[in-house]
Amino acid sequence: MAQQMNEEFGGLLKRCREARGVSQSKLAERAGFDHSYVSRLESGARTPTRDAVDRLGEALTLSQIERDAMLAAAGFLPRDVTSLLSSEPVIGEVLDLLQDDAVPQEYRENIRQVLRLLAEQVRYVARGAAPVTVMTDAAAA
Repeated sequence: MAQQMNEEFGGLLKRCREARGVSQSKLAERAGFDHSYVSRLESGARTPTRDAVDRLGEALTLSQIERDAMLAAAGFLPRDVTSLLSSEPVIGEVLDLLQDDAVPQEYRENIRQVLRLLAEQVRYVARGAAPVTVMTDAAAA
C-alpha cells in the first residue's frame, strides 16, 4: 500500500514538474533538495514528508487545489478537504453541514450516525457479505 501511494505521488509530482517545464535538478534546487531525492520521489522509491510536499508545491508554484492533491497523494490530509471532493459535491455539502453551528447538534450527530452505518455496510460488503437493502422513501413509493 505504501509503495502504491509513493508511486501515485511520484507520478503526480512528475506530471506537475513536466507541465511546468522544470527539470528534476531545477526543482530540487528551488525546493532545497538534492537532485537524487526528487528522482527517488518520482520513481516511488522514497516517501515524502509533509514539509517536502509543501516545499515542492511552493517550488512548482502550484495552486492550492494542486497542492492539496499532492498532499493527499502523499497520504497527508490536505489543507482544504473540500477541494478533493469536487467530484462528490454531496459529500462536501455533508461536511459543511457537520461544521455548521446553525444546524442543531442533535441533527449533526444523526448525520454522523448515518455515515457510520453506511461505512459499516461498505466494510461488510467488502468482506464478501450480501448488502443489506435499505428502502428509501422514493423507492417505497
